[in-house]
Amino acid sequence: MARLRTLNLLVATMLGTMDSNALVPVIALYAQHVGADLLTIGIIVGLFSAVHAPANLLFGRVADRFGRKLPLQVGLLWDSVSLFLYSLATTPLTLALVRVSHGIGSGLVGPSSMALMADTSTTERKGRAMALYGMSLALAVVIGFGIAGPIVARLGYSVLFYVLSAGLLAGFVIAAPLSEPPHKAPRAMPWRRLISYAGRPSPAAGYAAIFSLYFILGAFVALVPLHLQQELGYGALAVGLSFTAFAILSLLLHYPAGILADRYGPATPATIGLVAVAIAMACIPLLRDLPTLLVLMALFGVGHGFIFPSASALVSRGADPEQHGLVTGLFYALLVAGVAFGAPIMAAVASLSTFGTGIWASAWISLLGLAFLGRAFASPESATLGAIHAASANELK
Repeated sequence: MARLRTLNLLVATMLGTMDSNALVPVIALYAQHVGADLLTIGIIVGLFSAVHAPANLLFGRVADRFGRKLPLQVGLLWDSVSLFLYSLATTPLTLALVRVSHGIGSGLVGPSSMALMADTSTTERKGRAMALYGMSLALAVVIGFGIAGPIVARLGYSVLFYVLSAGLLAGFVIAAPLSEPPHKAPRAMPWRRLISYAGRPSPAAGYAAIFSLYFILGAFVALVPLHLQQELGYGALAVGLSFTAFAILSLLLHYPAGILADRYGPATPATIGLVAVAIAMACIPLLRDLPTLLVLMALFGVGHGFIFPSASALVSRGADPEQHGLVTGLFYALLVAGVAFGAPIMAAVASLSTFGTGIWASAWISLLGLAFLGRAFASPESATLGAIHAASANELK
């Protein structure tokens, strides 16, 4: 029964995040299609995340107080309606309004589903549990990226929106049988305790790593499709396929990264992943052919696959179970805040120079995450947890 419950949760999570991922390769192109200029495209891309970030934090608190299942189901229905409304958005303004609605609804899905996963995993296996959760997200990326380009190229944007809306309805049905562990309302003053917890070396490293990754990803989403289309001459299909290479490598690397996080501490795979992402992003402006593009996209996927489960473990393994919703809500808030800042800032840089310059400049934000990861490595807390991981690894042997 527990395995079936976990499977239902992972499938519902996958369907609940596939919609936003499927828009990644095409949202900038769609914004251009409805008449947006470059700066407006960056704003439209980032607007989803600008709304999504505070929504995650707010709804994480709701999930702690009132349970995880109801917010998850409401979010799936809300997103289904929002995806249908994309097909009716024919101007930059209406598209921006739909992005706001989509960002609010998605803020219900992430914290509630991640908190459910955290509720049922032990500290010593937190990396593996978050890896499984991350794999459901990575599978959503693979499917979303994989279907976006071909559907848009052959059938148009509206059909893509209809397919994604139907998938969210299916996720709502799959989530219906879910049960959740009994919970009690958290103790008073959760915000003060959250700030205190988030400032500790390991959680702070996880939060900084995920923010850095998604700042870079914001630039990736806003600029790479336009760079490939306008400067290298690739169409929507080639863009979608190249993004799929990134998604597949991310999916394949999630669980190995979770094992590494459990055995050697999550700061190690997080550091490896952030370096890989920075290298890939810095090199994308130098590419001139499709094979090189696929290699760099794959390297970006390796980095993403290493960072997500390890950063998730860093922020959740020492948290009070009564605060899982708030802790994971902050995680998602910083994740989407990275996109919210990365997309428009790097779009502004690109508008003053070139797409390649904006893409290259975004790689430097990785230094922020690496600095916090270095602090985690140097902290006594990291040494203590490292001993726990070593003992757990010996037990597994």
